Amino acid sequence: MKKSYLFLFIGFLLFATACRKRIEYVYMEPPKALADRLPGNWKPSFVTYSTQIDLSSQGLPPVTVSGITENPNGSMTAEREPKNMNFQLQFTATVDLGFGFPIPIPVNINVTGTYSISNDEKTVTLTQSNGSKLDFKVLTNEFNVQVWRTTYPFQSPLLGALPIDMIVTFVKQSN
Repeated sequence: MKKSYLFLFIGFLLFATACRKRIEYVYMEPPKALADRLPGNWKPSFVTYSTQIDLSSQGLPPVTVSGITENPNGSMTAEREPKNMNFQLQFTATVDLGFGFPIPIPVNINVTGTYSISNDEKTVTLTQSNGSKLDFKVLTNEFNVQVWRTTYPFQSPLLGALPIDMIVTFVKQSN
């Protein structure tokens, strides 16, 4: 009789274990592909800039202008389909030409067009309706942070053409 209780007990345990509900937790990992992370609204949190002002026409050596602007004005908005992008950035660079006071250079960038992402996800190309292109090198591709590098062909009314090398850090905004 004891043997039959033992077999019944073992059978009950096997049956109970087999019928027990199995609960699985699924961790939803944020998308890793740039094409999946990019759509949305982004705000620039930092811009690091550098350019050279050519003063050779005045017989002077070139002057390097560089700096960091925290929380510049602007935004970057990207749509999934169609792949439209609007990139706006405003900040003030300052240069000291040796006169003892800094001269402000307002930088205002507003570029709208369609974007494409390279197969290796290292470059985002923004093509404007006039056909001109602006390439961004992707330095960081995180779920809520993007760091991109570009050279923008800035035109200053007083100083002429100033290609500005920039590294822009974007933070994704909640929708």
